[in-house]
Parts: sequence; C-alpha cells; structure tokens
Amino acid sequence: MTYYSRWATRQAAQDPNVTAEQLTETANRLLHRQFVARADFGGAAHFDRIAANLDYFKDVFAGFGFQFIFNDTWGYAGYVSPVAYNNARVPTQETIVLLCLRLLYNEGAEKGYFVDSSAQILVEEDEIQTVFSSMGSRALKPGELRTILTTFKRKGLVTFDQTHSIQVSADVIIRPTITEVVDGSFLARIEVWAGQPARSEAATVESDSGGADEGSEPEPETSSS
Repeated sequence: MTYYSRWATRQAAQDPNVTAEQLTETANRLLHRQFVARADFGGAAHFDRIAANLDYFKDVFAGFGFQFIFNDTWGYAGYVSPVAYNNARVPTQETIVLLCLRLLYNEGAEKGYFVDSSAQILVEEDEIQTVFSSMGSRALKPGELRTILTTFKRKGLVTFDQTHSIQVSADVIIRPTITEVVDGSFLARIEVWAGQPARSEAATVESDSGGADEGSEPEPETSSS
C-alpha cells in the first residue's frame, strides 16, 4: 500500500479539493526539480495546488531545512537554502555557468530586455561562453555547455530547445528563478572577482537586507532576484 505522510493526510482532510497523494506528488516534483512554473507543461496543476496549500508546503520544506519560495506575480514556486548561495552545490564548471547566467540576467534586466512582458531574459549560448571565458576559465565545448544547461532546465532555471544542434548556438531563456538561487550580495563579490565593478543593485540589496533578498521580485524597469 502506498504510504503518504501524516502531514499530507492531515492537510488533505482540511481541503476537499486535494488528496494526500496529490500533495505528495507535488512535493516530490519540487524536490526533484527545485522550481516549478505555472507556464510549464503540466506545471499549472502543481502551481495551483501549492497556492491553495501554501502554509503546508512552507512547513514541509522548512522541515528539510529549506526556505520555500512562492512568486505569484511571475508564476513560480520552489526552494532554496536559507544560507546565501548555499543552495548551489554543483561542480565547479556548473557553478561558473550558473554565475554567468545570473550576470547575463542582470545585464538584460537593467536594459529592459524582457521576453513578452515577462521576467525572462533571452540570451544565446555564445554569450554564456563569452562570459564564462572572461572569468578566466577555459572555453566549454558546445556539448559540455548544453549538458549543463540541460541540468539547469530540469531545475527550472532556464529553458531552451533541446533538439537544437550543439553545433549551432541555441537561444536560452533565463528565468527569474536564477535570482533566487544566486543572491545579489554574492553576485557583487563575483563581479569583483571577475574584475568588473559591482552593480548598484547588488549593493542596494546588501545595504537594505544585510545579505540575500531571496524573496524579492524582478523589477522590469531596470533590474531584477
């Protein structure tokens, strides 16, 4: 017999529109992906389920030691570590690509290059490669970068056409969830490391909140997470 947690069973007893099985399914999807979006294929049902049982999911993920993220404006939900940048435990190359994506997201957001009135930013793989190389790293082979991007797509950080040939630079859409994973204060330190001046946005985040502002929303006018 399938086992569902007492928490899920108790929550389902309070809401006639959801079952313990459905709550567990959504929690498992989040644990596997890290972020789910309302606009994803099959994502609307999970997002609506989270919205209707928000306190339940916050409590469940707090039990795992995570901070739960829910952004109704841009339609995504997920989790991060409450410790700044402690949520990206990935190999070195993936870490650098993650930082490249955050830098490109900020750059595009500052210029207002949002896709279809959303909080998403469109870039090309070649742009990611350029930023990666500027950090003093060797250039990634097309197949290496595509593999890393596929991992980040599964986590809900980017989206792109996976059938695209690796011999041609693919269009990559960076989602605002990247700002939840890499906070503004860490971005400022990385920009100094990369020999770039820290942007005023990151400094503002640190002075206003004393660190990561993981719950902040992107501002379409000039900047973004």
